[in-house]
Amino acid sequence: MYQNPSDQPERIQLILDAAAELLLRHGYNKTTMSDVADAVGLHRGLVYLHYPSKDALIEALIVRELSRYGETWSHHLETDPSGGSVASVYRGVLYALKQVPLMAAIHTRDQEVFGKYLHKPNNIFARLPATSPTYVFLRAMQEAGAVRQGSNLQAVAFILDALTPAILETFISPLRGEHRSDSTPADKPSYDELMETIAEMLERILTPVEGVNLEAGKAFLRQGLDEARAHFTEEMEQHQKGNSE
Repeated sequence: MYQNPSDQPERIQLILDAAAELLLRHGYNKTTMSDVADAVGLHRGLVYLHYPSKDALIEALIVRELSRYGETWSHHLETDPSGGSVASVYRGVLYALKQVPLMAAIHTRDQEVFGKYLHKPNNIFARLPATSPTYVFLRAMQEAGAVRQGSNLQAVAFILDALTPAILETFISPLRGEHRSDSTPADKPSYDELMETIAEMLERILTPVEGVNLEAGKAFLRQGLDEARAHFTEEMEQHQKGNSE
């Protein structure tokens, strides 16, 4: 059958979109290549034409989502009037996760989403660049003039690190299952409410009396994004080279 090369980029994105949806809904263990093919109305052979295995498909999806997340977060940084502040970072996370919902599961290495893949040797997560500890990030932002001097950064970092898993689970939970809903149980705040409240807390606790040096904060965050992209690109190239050998 003749395949128009111009159709391939669009087809690849449709395949990856379907894989992301199925992973969040059913998880790695229960998702098959046939499920992905059926979701986009393709013969299974066309999916295998692009991805020789389910793992290759999952890894390509993770690469795409990481790239999208970085670009989305970068866009928010540049367009947010308070971009460069610590509070803006958390608002940016909310914005980016809404655009790239699978990132919450990637960040937490969610067992329900990635299942058995997490235990495979040389899986892609082992090659991802490590994120900086929260305390190191806050200290660097303080040096950039975006965090008040004298703030108890160790305590703030401890609180944020303790809250993060529960916050991300609050975001992931509504995405699981066959029926999706933006509703939240009456006794729990929504993800938006959580993130906005945390951002407000950080503004009150960490904002320098003389105001935030937003440009310095932006410069630091841009540098961090550039370094993460470079590290990620290098690691992914090594990973793909290893898979092809």
